[in-house]
Amino acid sequence: MTENLIALANAFIVQPFPLWEKELTTALVDNKWAELKAEGLADQADYSTAWPISQKKEIKFEKLAVSKSSEGDTVFLEHPQFDNLGDFYEEHGLILCSEKELISTEALQKIKSAFALFELVPGLHSCISKLVRSIQVLKQDDPETDTSYSHPKIPFSIFVSVCNDDSPTSTLRVAESILHEAMHLKLTLLENVLPLIKPNSTEFFYSPWREEERPIRGVLHALFVFRSIHDFFSFIESNSPRAFSEGSLKQRQGELKSEIMQTLGFPSSYNLFSEGRSLSTKLLQF
Repeated sequence: MTENLIALANAFIVQPFPLWEKELTTALVDNKWAELKAEGLADQADYSTAWPISQKKEIKFEKLAVSKSSEGDTVFLEHPQFDNLGDFYEEHGLILCSEKELISTEALQKIKSAFALFELVPGLHSCISKLVRSIQVLKQDDPETDTSYSHPKIPFSIFVSVCNDDSPTSTLRVAESILHEAMHLKLTLLENVLPLIKPNSTEFFYSPWREEERPIRGVLHALFVFRSIHDFFSFIESNSPRAFSEGSLKQRQGELKSEIMQTLGFPSSYNLFSEGRSLSTKLLQF
């Protein structure tokens, strides 16, 4: 970890917008790739979702390119790895689409459409393409419900469900899920270099997203990702209104802002470091 990385992290705390900024994201990602290399990852091309939690250093897996950024960062749709990740899936309640189901849901095309949407927002496609190397698709039987997941032990992978229909609204839903998990990954990388919450905190705070008391780390992460989604929808509404229903965009922004504002007292949490208080205060400012 370099002094420059710490300086960039502190600068982000002071002025974090847009939350998908490039400089700190790049530094955090490069630092994590260096850590994985030190642990035995020979090359980024060898990375898979199973690699960080498997004892195997050579893992065979199938993947398809989803998107490539102008800087050369490629995102892949990864086939399920039941042999290497079966226990992980079961432990975390993840039900993966089979390879046949990936084809029937046209998951690849739907995720590609979401990344095309990210290209409309300056810097967003680049940020997500750095943070997310692999995407695995979750099965979701309820067409009105979206599911997504990420894990702090797996730095560059996310799990998302995809909608059954092909409407512009479904593209927004898939994009929201991807952005949600990508920003979880970013905040986790940030916490690894700049602690925001005091160690061993047992404090709970009300989460409007879960409608229950939650550990403060969960609430901080929720604030971070949902503010990112709010700002993403705000940009889309202001700059690309013809492609989507303005009413649905406004409604979703209103829901997000209302939920975020229910956490106004969060920055006063006694288990936040000053950096955590500063960041959460900024996230609450509109």
